Amino acid sequence: MSYLALYRVWRPQRFSEVVGQEQTVQALRNSVRENRLTHAYLFAGPRGTGKTSLAKILAKAVNCGHQQDGEPCNLCTSCQDISNGSFMDVIEIDAASNRGIDEIRDLREKVRILPAQGKKKVYIIDEVHMLTTEAFNALLKTLEEPPDSVIFILATTELQKIPGTILSRCQKYNFRRLTPDQITSRLQDVAQSNSIDVDPEAIALIARRANGGMRDALGMLDQLHSYQDSRINRDDVLEVLGLVDDLFVARLIDDVIAQDAAAIVEHLSIALNQGKEAIQLARETALYLRDLLMYKVAGDSADLIMAGEQSRPMLKAQGQKLEQSQILQAIRMIVDTGEKLRFSEGQRFVLELAFLELSSWVGKPVTVVPPAAPQPKSLRANKETRLEPSERGEKTEAREILWSRILAGVKEKKVPTHALLLQGKLLGTKGDTMYIGFHKGYKFHKERMEEKGNRDILDAVIRELFAREFNVQFIFIEDNQYNDMVVKRAIEDFGEELIEIKD
Repeated sequence: MSYLALYRVWRPQRFSEVVGQEQTVQALRNSVRENRLTHAYLFAGPRGTGKTSLAKILAKAVNCGHQQDGEPCNLCTSCQDISNGSFMDVIEIDAASNRGIDEIRDLREKVRILPAQGKKKVYIIDEVHMLTTEAFNALLKTLEEPPDSVIFILATTELQKIPGTILSRCQKYNFRRLTPDQITSRLQDVAQSNSIDVDPEAIALIARRANGGMRDALGMLDQLHSYQDSRINRDDVLEVLGLVDDLFVARLIDDVIAQDAAAIVEHLSIALNQGKEAIQLARETALYLRDLLMYKVAGDSADLIMAGEQSRPMLKAQGQKLEQSQILQAIRMIVDTGEKLRFSEGQRFVLELAFLELSSWVGKPVTVVPPAAPQPKSLRANKETRLEPSERGEKTEAREILWSRILAGVKEKKVPTHALLLQGKLLGTKGDTMYIGFHKGYKFHKERMEEKGNRDILDAVIRELFAREFNVQFIFIEDNQYNDMVVKRAIEDFGEELIEIKD
């Protein structure tokens, strides 16, 4: 018999075997027991949280010949055929690869055919959000007047992409991420049953990094078992899965807080020379900073994703040294760095620069514009005055916040345009002109942003943010000297750092 992955072997076969999702499980089991089934269900939640497994259990329960208290018996022919995928009346459709109107029209034709083996014909449509608009419209007609012998179970990881017309015709269940304790308990059972020798620390690390997904956790354990025949320890998990040690990141953040540039560069060099990817380092740092923020807010009761028991004392000490607003700014900066690394060839330089910039201000007081405050209605440059150094720092910070808002608005409208604009820099404004600079190495990005489609998106975001029009000028920057005469004149008028927000 061919080898089956652990997540397939340990897929729950009864309602009582499902980990987490207690309210959903109870509601579905009651519906089966009391014969109060609806014609369409929508299961929404993160990947690996049991949506497809629960859909198959429901399909077994409604077709089981010896159902007891809402549970399938798993012994009758129907249950066994559904379990091994040979039951003709349970049809699984992957909407990611069958997303067009032709496939849904074919479904509409076949749905009228009575069940061949069981009591109910069950259609399980996975990743249903991938359907085209036309396909959704075709599916809607079937959901409006479905045959009594048919049940639809739609599963999605992106609920916001499901049209309201579809949502209104389904009974919706939200699947939540599993807790580390729930995942740890199942991993311990799996390891014991499969004679996998694994340290508790390794299991705890897998449970945290699974991000609430049982399937991902079992997949990690399976991969580690294939790699390591002897006892699996914490270092094995880090090496095989390509993760960054939380202790390493904790020490790196210590260097950042201490503003020790040499130590920062040395730490990054060690990680990169060991084969760690720059973008992975940025992602892991963002996760650690997230844990730092949660610990700052909730203390020992915080639900941590990355930081383990060994790094927790360092996390606590760092939380005492930094304000919540500073941690938030650090997270934004590292996340932005991760985005830049996706499109940058000089990844080492970008990563080093980000951490050095972070260390240059992380120990200083930070003023953050409250998120709930009204969006700025105008952005004006003052021609007359020059700033003292402390004032320049505040204005620079304000400019960075505004630039972040512009980038976020563009990303929401079109990700490729955001990727182009991300390499630019907001220089300032004069009158009705806004200056955005690009280094000469990003000539392609500048030229693409000057195209009408991308410029229109940016203009729309600026109008939404500032409630006024700006004439955006894209210019080149080289070694922080602006080589465009119009920008030189603008800087002479209002200063490179001089930017003022007025509501």
